[in-house]
Amino acid sequence: MNLLYDLRYALLPETLLTILLIICCVLSFVFKSPKQKLIYRVSTIGLIAVLLSFGFLSFTNKFVAMYGSFVSDAYSILFRILIVLGSLITLQFSKKYTESFGKSTGEFYVLILTATLGAMLLAGVNDMIMLFVAIETLSISSFMLAGYTRSDKLSNEAALKYLVIGAASSAVFLYGFSFVYGITGQTNLVNIAEYLSRYNVNLVLILSFLFIMGGLCYKIAAVPFHMWAPDIYEGAPVPVTAFLSVVSKIAGFAVIIRFLSQIFASLPVWSFSIGIIAIATMTIGNLVAVNQTNIRRLMAYSSIAQSGYILTGLAVSTKLGIASMIFYLICYLFMNFGTWAAIEMFINKTGKDSIDAFDGLITKKPLHAVGFTICLLSLAGIPFTAGFFGKFFLFQSIALAGIENYLWILIIALINTVISVYYYLRIIAAMILKPAISEFKDDIIKPSLSLNAVLGVTVAAVLLIGIFASPIYSLSKYSASKINFAIPAISISEKK
Repeated sequence: MNLLYDLRYALLPETLLTILLIICCVLSFVFKSPKQKLIYRVSTIGLIAVLLSFGFLSFTNKFVAMYGSFVSDAYSILFRILIVLGSLITLQFSKKYTESFGKSTGEFYVLILTATLGAMLLAGVNDMIMLFVAIETLSISSFMLAGYTRSDKLSNEAALKYLVIGAASSAVFLYGFSFVYGITGQTNLVNIAEYLSRYNVNLVLILSFLFIMGGLCYKIAAVPFHMWAPDIYEGAPVPVTAFLSVVSKIAGFAVIIRFLSQIFASLPVWSFSIGIIAIATMTIGNLVAVNQTNIRRLMAYSSIAQSGYILTGLAVSTKLGIASMIFYLICYLFMNFGTWAAIEMFINKTGKDSIDAFDGLITKKPLHAVGFTICLLSLAGIPFTAGFFGKFFLFQSIALAGIENYLWILIIALINTVISVYYYLRIIAAMILKPAISEFKDDIIKPSLSLNAVLGVTVAAVLLIGIFASPIYSLSKYSASKINFAIPAISISEKK
């Protein structure tokens, strides 16, 4: 292994982010409370530099680093760009919110950067040991961020629940790893895939898949590991909620696609198992969201349902299905961050997070209401928005994979889409059709230029992707082409 070669051609963004992380750690100890606001600027400039550093990586070639434990290719580069972009947006969310943290402001940014580093490593992971280290780096940072407002009982409760469920999912995850290692004696994903291609399908292999899939479902808030999401979304600081709902989910899907497709895609239970998880996730998410009165909890169940839609692309186990998942995640980054930006702006304005409080927002803050409406329509999959093409390509990939085999998934996904339209339109109707009842005289937190910029940029992206979907979908298909599906394993009957 040539360390300098690895750092230059595969891990340059992660190296810069690590340096930035160390600098922010030092500054958080050195600066007093008033000066800790400078760490926001350092973090923002640093993440922009990390984002620009991807221009020095090869998008067309594949580089394997750190003794084969990390891969830099078109697939991992695209996901890492999305993760850094999401973290950069999160910092803009946090600027005004963190002003009340005092001497703890710098530590908040350090935790965001640490979680970002873990998420980036997840996107290029190629070894089970590296996978566990990366996922714990992201998870432990997320636990601390969820409970960052220590004086808030809801935040403390959310962090504790997140920690307990996270520990349980890690145990399930590692148990699945132990089966795989026991069968193959390998930790490298390529070596594991090669070994399993000559291995007969048996109960132990199927159980390992189910345990690992169960552990990874926690990162994307998929059923049955979704219970943490509503309490976290309601109790955690809004910037943290936005980060977990987008960046953490993108990292989770990045590792699910590469890891599971490369090792387990040939198992006979693959499509059925993931299809059932996808259907249960979208159905439970949508049905529970219908009766929510708190906007944060509604968005939690909405996020759960969105994970279900995305998983349908994995159930069909085709390159087109993977491409549609990647495209949807790109759309999801902008439309979900835009939604959370609108929610945080409203909470900063009124201190309220009930859906009824949004009544008549169009008469008080028309631009705010219009931006929020566009993001909600995109989440619902209404035409001329990014979300419409995201769902269209997902459902198209299901149909092209074989309508006779996947018709049940397609029908249930379409029914769930109709259900989701109802509760998104309920919020829009409250903003547009009902008289205003909320007071806007005194802001709880003063207006933030960076937060307004986030809403404007994300709304513009949602509309532009809805108009120019084709080139982004082509990019997604190229990235998906780098995924190697598992070679069909030997069945017991064939072995005989």
